[in-house]
Amino acid sequence: MRDVLVVLLLVLLGVSGCARNGDGPPPIRPGTTCTRCGMDIADLKFASTRKVDGAWRAYDSIECLVADRQRAAGGEAWLADYETKSLLSEVDVWILRGDFPSPMGGGLAAFASRAAAASLAVATHGDVLRLAALPAAGSRP
Repeated sequence: MRDVLVVLLLVLLGVSGCARNGDGPPPIRPGTTCTRCGMDIADLKFASTRKVDGAWRAYDSIECLVADRQRAAGGEAWLADYETKSLLSEVDVWILRGDFPSPMGGGLAAFASRAAAASLAVATHGDVLRLAALPAAGSRP
């Protein structure tokens, strides 16, 4: 009986270790310091992260992520969906650039759904684009 319990425990530990995709980022915790500006990350709906030289860097805003990426090349970015705060790969999100408050004042937020981003874009006089377009387009003053 004891051997069965030990095997069951090992299986459960193995399954729980596989629960998070090894390629994805760890969760961003409130209070984590932004790699770029040094502010504490307070609002997770604007947070983002990326892996550079084997370490995850956390950002309080998309503006900080973009600025740091221009300075130091690195891996794929993961951004929090504005509605759910879930971290999603940069290839799976749409960026809203509009007139609304965000941590660094650029009015940038990520959305899993283009339709959700477009809906808020109407209300905030914004536009919807991909993350790769931000360095060329910049953020609103």
